[in-house]
Amino acid sequence: MFKILFIVLLAIAIILGIVIIITLLSDRKRSLNKKDAENNEEESPANASADIEESICNIDENQENQPLNTQETSDIIAQEQEVDESLTAVEEVETADGDDEEFGELQMIVENGETRYIVIKYSKSFKAKLIQSDDKNKGYYSELKNWLLSFDGVKSRISWKWEAFRCGRKTLAKLRMRRKTLSIVLALDPSQFEETKYHVESIEDIALYVDTPCLYHIKNDRRLKYAKELITRLMQENGIKQKEELQPIDYAPQFPYETTDALIAKKLIKVLTNEDESRGTQFKPRQSVNAQEVDKILQDEIAVALIERGDGITDKTKTGIINIDTLSQYFQDGETVTLSEIKKRIKGFSPKITYIKVLARGTLDKRLTVEADDFSLQAVKMIVLTGGKAVKV
Repeated sequence: MFKILFIVLLAIAIILGIVIIITLLSDRKRSLNKKDAENNEEESPANASADIEESICNIDENQENQPLNTQETSDIIAQEQEVDESLTAVEEVETADGDDEEFGELQMIVENGETRYIVIKYSKSFKAKLIQSDDKNKGYYSELKNWLLSFDGVKSRISWKWEAFRCGRKTLAKLRMRRKTLSIVLALDPSQFEETKYHVESIEDIALYVDTPCLYHIKNDRRLKYAKELITRLMQENGIKQKEELQPIDYAPQFPYETTDALIAKKLIKVLTNEDESRGTQFKPRQSVNAQEVDKILQDEIAVALIERGDGITDKTKTGIINIDTLSQYFQDGETVTLSEIKKRIKGFSPKITYIKVLARGTLDKRLTVEADDFSLQAVKMIVLTGGKAVKV
């Protein structure tokens, strides 16, 4: 009798155990589902926006020039996405020998209502770039040069491409200018700064920088401070001590602004091409232009040279795109288009976007000054052909 009772109790205990395990698993599953639902609820506005955006905006540059079928309100929402900078023709790139790309300036001639642009290409020396840079860059240059020379045995020498800083025979650093930005290359291993606040770049694959592969751009006061920290670390690695008495010199006044013609005369700028005026590209500023026709009207090199450079700092936290015809719809003739104005005027445009690229589509019938982080080349052509300006911030 007791044996039968024991077996029954054991069976009941096993069943209860199984029930408890099933209950716990069910509760766990419900908890996870609830958490996922909460996450989805938090993200739903962005996801809904992205769904609308994908159906409206061209998220692939290959879709530029496609005719518009409708003009709906949601047509203006920019897609949050990673922008492939390799697609743009206006991005600055390092050439194989490590030099900056050639500088192009335009000579404009107006005859009988027609505007003709002649592209003149230059190779600018480091000194010429510094002379024509703004006071902020000259101040950064002066402070960094003083900091580098504050270490025992360090001497500097200016060449065509840069100003090099050596201790004995070893090159420790080089200051150089790319477009409007001062940068420094250091004899440090860039891989040791991955996932740090410094955000350095590696240029070890460029032959001229094998000994100084760590590139750092000086875009603001914080980066100036970090650059000095990197220099101090470089000197410590090489056992170079800082001088006890520092006597800083203001080097900025040594580089007062001079015109391009004056610098050519001083042989600080080389003229690479000087096309005859009769060979210049001619076009009239137009009342309107369509994305499908711009390539037949304006040469690529003219469009690239017409892009103006701002002094802003890009923030790629959230990237997005917007089409020219949308800007034409929401801005008036002669107005300036900025990311902040786009957010104010265009209903549904994501306020989270921090980096905007302008693409060509449809028709532009206004003269606009468009300030953006990036442009497709066709978008630039549309803007300049209607008398506007494309400004890359």
